[in-house]
Amino acid sequence: MPPAKSLATAAAGLAVLAGLWLRFHHISDNQFLFYDEGMYLGYNRAFLDMVAANPPHDLHEFGIILGLMFKTALTTAKALWFFLLNFRVFFLGAEAWDFARWISAVSGLATVGLLYLWARRYFQSQRLGLLSALLLLLLPSHVFYSRSGMQESFSTLLFLSAVYLYMFDSRIGWRFFVSAFLLSCVYLTNYRMIIAPMFIIFIECFNAFCAAAANQPPSDALKAMWPKVNWPKIVFYVLAFYGMLFGVGSLYGGVNLHINFAWMFHQAQDAGGKFNPVNFLSYPYYVFALEGFFFACFFWGNVYFLKFREYRKFLPFCIVVVQMLAFSFAAEKGARYLCVVLPFMAAAAAVAVENCWQTFVGKRVWVLTAGVLALGGMIYLSAGIALAQTDYERAVRFITDRDPQAVIVSTQPLVEGLFMADEKRIVACPNDLYSLLGLYKQGARYLIVDPQAYISWTSDGKRFSPPLDDFLEVVIKDVQPLQTFPHLNNFLLNRFVLDHNEQILDSIRFLSTAQAQGYGKIRMYELSSVFSALQQAHTTGVL
Repeated sequence: MPPAKSLATAAAGLAVLAGLWLRFHHISDNQFLFYDEGMYLGYNRAFLDMVAANPPHDLHEFGIILGLMFKTALTTAKALWFFLLNFRVFFLGAEAWDFARWISAVSGLATVGLLYLWARRYFQSQRLGLLSALLLLLLPSHVFYSRSGMQESFSTLLFLSAVYLYMFDSRIGWRFFVSAFLLSCVYLTNYRMIIAPMFIIFIECFNAFCAAAANQPPSDALKAMWPKVNWPKIVFYVLAFYGMLFGVGSLYGGVNLHINFAWMFHQAQDAGGKFNPVNFLSYPYYVFALEGFFFACFFWGNVYFLKFREYRKFLPFCIVVVQMLAFSFAAEKGARYLCVVLPFMAAAAAVAVENCWQTFVGKRVWVLTAGVLALGGMIYLSAGIALAQTDYERAVRFITDRDPQAVIVSTQPLVEGLFMADEKRIVACPNDLYSLLGLYKQGARYLIVDPQAYISWTSDGKRFSPPLDDFLEVVIKDVQPLQTFPHLNNFLLNRFVLDHNEQILDSIRFLSTAQAQGYGKIRMYELSSVFSALQQAHTTGVL
């Protein structure tokens, strides 16, 4: 083997080992970041505790328990994920909180392997298949979601599986229906993906355009493509998808349809008053901010290579752009909404690397340098995620070690409630002082404030727009905390903010001052000290 090829093989092997370490390092730790993670794992907790204490004795009892799990899961907006997480009670116990992270990690690794198969087959190139898989293995966002207790990594595996089965079989056979089933499962893990058939329609139209553009200018191809679109296949697929969606949703009186459509209408109304054209830059910005500058340059470099009219290569890039455009109209422009198309982002960057290598033959040393810098930047960002530690459990333990019967008021009760023997002893922080006083009279003695406060407790109601509302700002500024933990490092705080972004300029301003202001910290207070400070603030007219 030539020395250069041996060196490249060794480097690729080391990169693969690094990617595996980044994904599985301390994966069994109870490290959570999002409110939703606590909601998913805490849901049905009392029922699961009862099942753990009284396990099924035969298949009949097992079937009854599964039926109840399925029915209660349908009352949520992400039914399949809730249902799947309940299975931990049979193998690991009701409080095996790391179960969600293991599902994400395994799903993420399976997605890397599936992307290799998809890219190798689509591009007819083993090299592009390997490069796509390597980039996804190290891609910071995919590493992040593969380490979280969220459903994103699992949804991505389902989405790529559905696309794979659909694209490589032109017939309406078993693969067609399995693809539609898998895509409906994507919806059942995230109601926002009710638009998922849009991607199937886009893929068919894109393939028709590529066929038409083979022997005529693009403008003429746009007109000539429509008869080439396989419309019957599209119609059958859409009917199959929505048939499954409404079939499952209509069970038990249509409870799942009521829940999901209520959320969709709420999201649509919420988006109406928050439109700002600047927010269309949110998703392009995320690629630079979250994946690294050089990776982003390769990804967006696809635009340059469009001039060579090798349109078929640009399907992955176009799929990502379609997702960006679709979710730029939503109220929340969360970075996590790109997760299902991250495999295609990696494939698009691989195409750009390949094109640069073949086009700029005399400047390959620069292409190689940019590629190494892209990989180095991705490993650096991914390592910052893998090595990060959140302090929710530590904060709860600090208080319960002082007072085992403590009742706590918190801005993040669902995650912190996982670490309480009785989750009813931790309650959500109210938005007004009088409600806080009422909780104090009922026995609450401690307050925990974390970065979630800058989502739900700001004075103007906007996310990441300090100061905080009512009494919380006085607490942060004037009350000496019992203890403070660093909680979110810069890598996690960036993720936390951009995954909840509504107005990109507010989010960027917030992050620019976050370290100086300590926005990523978690603080614990005694409510007696809080009320003393608030009384003084009221006397001086501050509150």
